[in-house]
Amino acid sequence: MLKKCINTTVFTVLSFSCLSVSAANNVAVITINQEDGMVWQEDISKLLVVDNQSNFTMLQGQGTTGLFQNGSFVTTIDYTTHPDYWEWKVGSDNVGSWNWHSAQTNSGATVVTSGDPWMAALSLSNVSGHGDPDISYAYSAVNNNTYNQTYTFAIGEAIVPVSSSNNVHADIAGALTAKGGGTATISPFGVNTTIQQFELSADNGLSFTNAGVNVGPSFSVNGTNNYGVYANDAVGPTGQTWNYMQLVSKFTLSGNSRASLVGFASIVPVPEPESYVMFLAGLGLLGFISRRRK
Repeated sequence: MLKKCINTTVFTVLSFSCLSVSAANNVAVITINQEDGMVWQEDISKLLVVDNQSNFTMLQGQGTTGLFQNGSFVTTIDYTTHPDYWEWKVGSDNVGSWNWHSAQTNSGATVVTSGDPWMAALSLSNVSGHGDPDISYAYSAVNNNTYNQTYTFAIGEAIVPVSSSNNVHADIAGALTAKGGGTATISPFGVNTTIQQFELSADNGLSFTNAGVNVGPSFSVNGTNNYGVYANDAVGPTGQTWNYMQLVSKFTLSGNSRASLVGFASIVPVPEPESYVMFLAGLGLLGFISRRRK
């Protein structure tokens, strides 16, 4: 979906509206803002498969039409009202991914050539999460022109409620490439000082509290270099019953650059002291029964 508007307005309207979702539904939304005011927003929630235990994975292309446009699977592409779309492709390594590109090349054309690539492109190879709970993603972003592009990728899911003390963890890693020489830079944007944020909600995704394990600093390379691993562990926030979580990556990618990122986050309840007492009592009872049998 392509829109033309002022960048400051885009940050306020698109970024926050796509993140503050009413859920227990799993959600995955990608928004790309370009310096000249071009904006692309893609809701890929229907590319997720959810089981009855709130576990979800990315839908593989086999068994579908292999074409995904405007939030739905299609058999033919509508090049008039929504010309950009996702297509399932399998590489030479037999690994499949959902691939998207803007409907416009750098010159504004609708047909790509070797000297006039698509303005923006994405490759999504994994999105997954578990209600026990953890959440992860893997995708590549390609900026083919000289403008900086700002990416917001948010995935969220309902989780088994956590009301006790807890430990939280998050990490991010990947690679950064400068296309055609020069320098490639990836950096946080807005008020964020890191690229990835892990957030918890006590009202099914209507509002969020930062979990305190933000990761991912600014990074620049000439050529290609690894990014990370950057990891963070902390005692998680308490005082509420968390029933929804969200993992968000927000970053600015310099022109003529490619960034591949893999992110992960989890929340693990800490058993209350009485749980340990009951556990030890249970072990004692089992020992007593065993001795009686002997």
